[in-house]
Amino acid sequence: MSAFLGKIHYWLYNKIQLHESLIEDIINRSKEKGYNGEELLNESYSKYGCPVKGSLEDNINHDNIHGWLQERIISVETRLAYIITEILKANILSMEEISKVFYESGVNAAKEVEINEAPPQEVFNLIFNYMLEGMPCDRVNQVVENNESKISWITAVDIHKDYWDKVEGDVKNFDYFRDSWISGFLSSSVEVYRYFRKEDGLSVIERV
Repeated sequence: MSAFLGKIHYWLYNKIQLHESLIEDIINRSKEKGYNGEELLNESYSKYGCPVKGSLEDNINHDNIHGWLQERIISVETRLAYIITEILKANILSMEEISKVFYESGVNAAKEVEINEAPPQEVFNLIFNYMLEGMPCDRVNQVVENNESKISWITAVDIHKDYWDKVEGDVKNFDYFRDSWISGFLSSSVEVYRYFRKEDGLSVIERV
């Protein structure tokens, strides 16, 4: 059955699973504060669907591969937005505490790859091997500048906003947390990179 699956499908599924792990880590951090994280988790399941565990080939709808993956992306992104929004609303975790969860996830992800002296383009590609930006056909990020010292890009379409609007959250919170993930990911590089976003929305990774 897996003969119909290509590398891109596993690539997307692995990115979905990383975001499922972010949800789990945030819930576990909230439990440490005495919050009933399981109740919130179950609420997210009833509203936006349950996560899929196990291998891709054992779970995917082989008759609708693209549609199944799209549904999984919508589910995990909406649940992540919902859980973060509710936890912030209840003052269980602060922005800084959630940011730390994302930062640590980025650090752990970087351990799986060799950043070392990778050029900016390769670093950019590695980051978005982990971060969800819809389906490849969405063409979310458009590179503006790319050379040996830096790469910069704009977000042509903010596909995350709909998920956060749906749960009455603020997508700027997600931008903040994703920035933390990227910073954590870059922190293990032999090359010293810095990442920042300008007020005009331009994102930059450059050698320091």
